[in-house]
Amino acid sequence: MSNQFEILVDFLRRCGDEVEGRALTEPSEEVQKQLRALARGEVVAADRRELMLQLSGHPDWVERLALEVRALRPGRPAGS
Repeated sequence: MSNQFEILVDFLRRCGDEVEGRALTEPSEEVQKQLRALARGEVVAADRRELMLQLSGHPDWVERLALEVRALRPGRPAGS
């Protein structure tokens, strides 16, 4: 059993930074408003670039953006 722990410790020592996870964070109300505006195509280019940078730092927010886009489709309720 101790050999398994040694293998795990060695793996984490070598690759720990690469296997660390990110905490899922909810976007602030302001960011949620920006995502809704982005889905509607109402964000100017400079703000869009800033929002894309934020999205790249929070890939879990992309799903929220997708839900906003889906909600715009005729006959589809939000979140479906």
